[in-house]
Amino acid sequence: MRAHARRWWPQRMAGQLIALLLIGLLATQCLAVLVLRSQAQMLNPVSRDQVLDRLAIVYRMIRMSSVQEERAVLDAMGAGDGARFWIDAQEPPAHPHATREERQVQRDLAAKFTRVPLEDVRVELLAPPGGWLGSFDARLGWSRLPLQTAVRLPDGRWLHGLQEPLAGYQWWRLLRFSIPFSMLPVLLIALVFIYWTVGPIKALAQAAERVSRGERVAPLPLVGPREAREVSAAFNLMQEKLTRFIDDRTQLLAAISHDFRTPITSLRLRVELIADSEQRGKMIRTLDEMRDMVEQTLQFARDDAASEAMQEVDLQALLQEVHDEHRALGRSVRMEAAPSLIHRARVVSLKRAVSNLVDNAVRHGRSARMRLCSGEDIRVEIDDEGPGLPAESLERVFDPFFQLDPSRHRGEGGGVGLGLSIARSCVRAHGGDVTLSNLPAGGLRAVIVLPRLGA
Repeated sequence: MRAHARRWWPQRMAGQLIALLLIGLLATQCLAVLVLRSQAQMLNPVSRDQVLDRLAIVYRMIRMSSVQEERAVLDAMGAGDGARFWIDAQEPPAHPHATREERQVQRDLAAKFTRVPLEDVRVELLAPPGGWLGSFDARLGWSRLPLQTAVRLPDGRWLHGLQEPLAGYQWWRLLRFSIPFSMLPVLLIALVFIYWTVGPIKALAQAAERVSRGERVAPLPLVGPREAREVSAAFNLMQEKLTRFIDDRTQLLAAISHDFRTPITSLRLRVELIADSEQRGKMIRTLDEMRDMVEQTLQFARDDAASEAMQEVDLQALLQEVHDEHRALGRSVRMEAAPSLIHRARVVSLKRAVSNLVDNAVRHGRSARMRLCSGEDIRVEIDDEGPGLPAESLERVFDPFFQLDPSRHRGEGGGVGLGLSIARSCVRAHGGDVTLSNLPAGGLRAVIVLPRLGA
């Protein structure tokens, strides 16, 4: 049931607010209709007063007319709209189950006559030919209800009347006017207010998404209601502190790496003066490793992802460029064909991450096979033919300077354990991640996952 509700319920905040407002207005209209129906009269008040005044006029004219003139008076007063008046000597039957409105009409009618007791006035509302919904008057748009009345004349005879006053306001007709004229203006005003409220929130979500990819965005304007302005101000402050923290960390790392160069160079000069060639060689190799670590750390600090601007890039072309560069070095690298895929990224940073993973696959797995996949996310898969990694080391290899076997590949251009760390850092700066997994048939698969923009 919840899944079904999610299908028809709006997912965006603006749609949800409009839907809630619409439901609230409809509920208010229905409640008003129920109250109206509980208090409404069956007869239109204005039309009821008109037919009662007409009956009072007929009553007075009959009292002032002779017997010969009565017929003319009755015919004249009943002409034109289907009303009928007549005089009968027989007393009409009592109406024992009179409604509240019939009793009220009886009291109002008795008040219009002088010296006529209430029991000498009879009132009964009859069901129209088409039922209580009544016949529809095309000119007025309201139903008419037959109202039968009888008043005792001074000579004992009864003046009867059958008229059709307009019925009261039916709820289905009220809604035809109340819904357009009361709901539409409210909805229009609410739409303006909702988009005024939701606009800053949407801008905040877009800015947060860009910051999650490592971009630096301009401070958000403080617009909208107070709560939205407070959230935007808090986001601006957070981004300012985060940017300052990253800049300070990068500068500190670069300064430390740079300062290490001087003592390493000094030690290298002193080692050259050692007479023991075996010890001198070992110490030189150790100093070379330290120099490589410092150089790579310094390069990592200089190439910090936040310093490069985002731009549109064809990922397939970027992979092809990495493929061609490694093939030119004589390495076994293959790439599966795929259509162009445009994505917003930092070209140098992302290319470095892919190149590091390809280099790692070639050095430890003899070859690399690249593949670009597009689905809910963008995936770059790099497979090798090596022995794979122990399950407990699939995450540890991303730690800076971590190596499964530090003695391997030292003489083959091997690194110091920063390649995978740099690759993951670069990709995470794009809002994605890098993972490793062992293939069932042997080998290791590195996967770069990049989120689609706006997802």
